[in-house]
Amino acid sequence: MGSIKYRRRNDAPSFTSTATADDLNRLFLIRLQSERVHFVTLSAALARAEECPGRIFDDLNFRAHRLQGAAATFDFPDLAKAASMLEMTSLVAATAHAEHTDSSVWKALVALVELLGDLDGSPLAARETDTVQPTG
Repeated sequence: MGSIKYRRRNDAPSFTSTATADDLNRLFLIRLQSERVHFVTLSAALARAEECPGRIFDDLNFRAHRLQGAAATFDFPDLAKAASMLEMTSLVAATAHAEHTDSSVWKALVALVELLGDLDGSPLAARETDTVQPTG
């Protein structure tokens, strides 16, 4: 059996970063493209859900919560507000065992995806969720 070596605190690697605030903002804007894809994918899953879509509502809630915090950190108040609205509506829908056609979730989801599209420069953001939103 081998021995375990422990590091002393002063031997721990130090974290130094040369990233500027502009670099971090650019990376955040790139992340928004990925977030939009995730929300559009979840909207498609929600539109196809035949039974109680609780897991989808939970995933929407989790992702919206994370995005809300990040948007607040990077000073995007409109994005933080839109993500917070989706977080709240998806939590209520999951708790109430709502159907996949819950209008409050769809309204918040479409608003968030549109805003993400505006921020990352994508012209198709609003139309993507319109095509998968259930009609009945």
